[in-house]
Amino acid sequence: MLFNSVIFITVFLPAALFGWYTLQKLRNPVWARLFLTGMSLVFYGYYNISYLWVLLASLCWNYMLSAALQTGAAPNVRKSLLAIGITGNLGMLFYFKYFNFFLENCNFFLHTDIRLEEIALPLGISFFSFQQISYLIERYHKRAKHYHFLDYSCFISFFPQLVAGPIVLHNEFLPQLVDRKNRKLNRDLFYDGVCLFILGLSKKVLLADVLAVIVNAEYENILYLDIPSAWITIICYMLELYFDFSGYCDMARGLGLMFGFSLPENFNSPLTADSVRDFWRRWHMTLSRFLSTYIYIPLGGNRKGKARQCVNLLIVFLVSGLWHGANWTFIVWGVMHGLACVWDSLFPHLRFRFQWMNRLATGIFVTLSFSIFRSDSLQSAWLLWKKLFAGGMNGMFLGLCNVLQIPETYIIQKALKYLFPQALNPFFVMCLVILLFISILLIRGKKAHQWLEDNGQKPSAIFCLATLFTWSLISLSQVSTFLYFNF
Repeated sequence: MLFNSVIFITVFLPAALFGWYTLQKLRNPVWARLFLTGMSLVFYGYYNISYLWVLLASLCWNYMLSAALQTGAAPNVRKSLLAIGITGNLGMLFYFKYFNFFLENCNFFLHTDIRLEEIALPLGISFFSFQQISYLIERYHKRAKHYHFLDYSCFISFFPQLVAGPIVLHNEFLPQLVDRKNRKLNRDLFYDGVCLFILGLSKKVLLADVLAVIVNAEYENILYLDIPSAWITIICYMLELYFDFSGYCDMARGLGLMFGFSLPENFNSPLTADSVRDFWRRWHMTLSRFLSTYIYIPLGGNRKGKARQCVNLLIVFLVSGLWHGANWTFIVWGVMHGLACVWDSLFPHLRFRFQWMNRLATGIFVTLSFSIFRSDSLQSAWLLWKKLFAGGMNGMFLGLCNVLQIPETYIIQKALKYLFPQALNPFFVMCLVILLFISILLIRGKKAHQWLEDNGQKPSAIFCLATLFTWSLISLSQVSTFLYFNF
C-alpha cells in the first residue's frame, strides 16, 4: 500500500488511527499493540501478500536469537549466536536481492550457463534486515533488553517505516511503545504529524512525480540527448530522488507522530552540503549512522592511522552501494563516493576560498554520481556521460521541455495551441524554469519540521496546508511508487 494513494488516506489510515486510540483506552495495552501489528502486516501484504511470509519468518528467526542471547549464556555461545543471526539476515538478503546478480556475473566471467531463478524482491527487505541486525548486535553487547514478542513485532513491522525507512533503532521506538504516557492522544503531536504528512505528500506528488515525467522519458532516450538536455535530465533526477525520498520520510515521521511515536530525522538539507562527507552527514542519515556504528567503527574507524581509515571508508561505501541494489552501477556509485570521502579525509584543507564554490562543486559531483545510480547499466551511464560532455547541440532541449505536460496547465496548453501556437514552446520552457526554481528554493529553505515550528499554527499556514493537501489529493490519479521501494 502506498502513502500517496486514496485507499491509504481515506480508508486505511483513519481505520488504523481509530482502532489504535480506541484500544489504548483498555486497561491491557496488548490489544492495541496487537491491532497495530496486524494493521502493519495488512499494509505490507496489500502490495503483494506473498511477501508476508518473508517478513514473518525474519521476525521469528531474529526474535528467537534475541531470546537466546541472554546475559547468562557463555561468551562463546553468545558470539556464535550473533554470527548465526547476522549470517541468516545477510543470507536472506543475498538470496532475494543478489543471487541472480551473482549468477549473471558467474555466467559472464566464467562463461557458464547457469539458469537464473525467478525471485521477487520483497519490499523493504534491506531496511528491516538492517534494523534486526542492529537489534541483535545491541543484544549481544547487552545494550538492549529482551522485549515481548508482540512489542518486538510492532517495532519491526510498524508500517510508516517498514518499507523505506528511516532505519529505526530499538531505543528510539520500543521505550515509546511501552511508556504509558504515550497511550493517550496528544493533540499537538497529532496536529504536527498531519501537517508533516501533508508537506511530505506534496513533495512526492507535486514535485517528485512531475520531475519524474522528464527523468523517465529522457533516460529511455539517452541516445538522442544533447549537452543541455542531458544536464537538465540528471539535475531533474537528483531533485526527483531528493523530493521523493525526503517526502516519504516526512510522511513516515508524520504518521509516527499521529500514532504518538517520534521517528528519527533522515535528511538535513543534503543538497546544500559543502563536501561529500558533509553530504553523507545530511543524506539518508539513519543509513549513514548504521554503517558508521556497525561497520566503520568496528573496522577501526579513524583510530588506526590514515591509511586504514581510507580503506575503512572505501569498505563502508562499497557496502552502501551494494545495499542499494544488485547492479554494477550501484557499486561504481558507492566507490565514487568512497573515493571522494577519502579525498576529503586526506586533503581537508584543499578547498575553495568561497563556501558557495564548495557547495557548487559538491552538488556537481553528487549529481554526476547519481546519474550512474539511476542508469540501467554501466553502458547506459557511459553513454549519458558522453552526452553530458560531448553531446553537441541538436535542439533536444525543447523536446525535453515539451515532455513536461503538467495536468494543471491543460487549459492553458489548449488555449495556446489554438490561439498562439508559436507560444507553446516558450510556455513549456517557462514551466520547466518555474519547476526548477521552486525546487531550488525548497532545497535551500527551511526543513519541513522547522517550517511547522515557525508557522504551523498560523491561519495562513493552515490555509496553505489545506490547499496543498487538496491539490495533492486531486493529483493522486497519477499515483507512482516511491523510488526507494526498489532498494
